[in-house]
Amino acid sequence: MAMTNKEYQAAYKQRMYEAGYKQVQVWVHKKSEGKAIKLERKMFLKHVEALTAGWSKARLSRLLKDALKYIIERIKQEDI
Repeated sequence: MAMTNKEYQAAYKQRMYEAGYKQVQVWVHKKSEGKAIKLERKMFLKHVEALTAGWSKARLSRLLKDALKYIIERIKQEDI
């Protein structure tokens, strides 16, 4: 017998937890859709920490190096 959508989602969530992942949700006010939202450094760092929880030092280091390269390139092009 086929699983219902609710059962399928519960099984998927359980597999992800067992694999060492955690669920992250972000709620955004409807009025802010399409608008640029000011993001403070502290909030940015909290998002990065939450999204990269459980990553190895090597993988995290690679991500941060790539992010810095991108930012430096954009600054040189004066896009930022």
